[in-house]
Amino acid sequence: MIKKALALSTVAAVVAFASPALAQSSSLTVNGTVAGYCDVRLANVSSGTATVAFTADQKIANLQLACNSAGGTKLIVNPKNGDLTNATGRINYAMRLVSQDAAFAIATTDTAPGDTEGQGLFTRSRAGYSQAVANGLPLELWMNVNVEGENGPQGPDFNGTPLYPANAAPAGTYSEVFDFTVTAI
Repeated sequence: MIKKALALSTVAAVVAFASPALAQSSSLTVNGTVAGYCDVRLANVSSGTATVAFTADQKIANLQLACNSAGGTKLIVNPKNGDLTNATGRINYAMRLVSQDAAFAIATTDTAPGDTEGQGLFTRSRAGYSQAVANGLPLELWMNVNVEGENGPQGPDFNGTPLYPANAAPAGTYSEVFDFTVTAI
């Protein structure tokens, strides 16, 4: 009887494994979000302040522009004073922004106070996504302080303060503030 019961249980086990199993399926959806970012940062000036020698054309700062917007990137450069200034006068300069991407380059320009596009405010943009911009595009800010002012080397300029040549200005610290703003298009 034990032999017969063992034979029946073996047959039942073989039938159970041989019969078709019910089909099962599973699915997995994986999502990931890439956060949007747009930033311009100083790459070689940790304090936000640079010193300029009053000679020739010189690189003032290295910057890095990064933006991963699918619509594009807009950069605004705003030299706030248009000249190096202090309480006694101003020193004229020309600036340029060097970029590997021509869309963000600014040719050498004698800046002016105010927000006139192309003199006191510079807007540059690139439409569409750019892998180079998303990875971080290097920019270089250059200044040439050996630029004669539009009213001559000693003439008053804009707000009545004297405009001096860089090599003959009264002693003191002269300052300019550059604002860099980057946004997604």
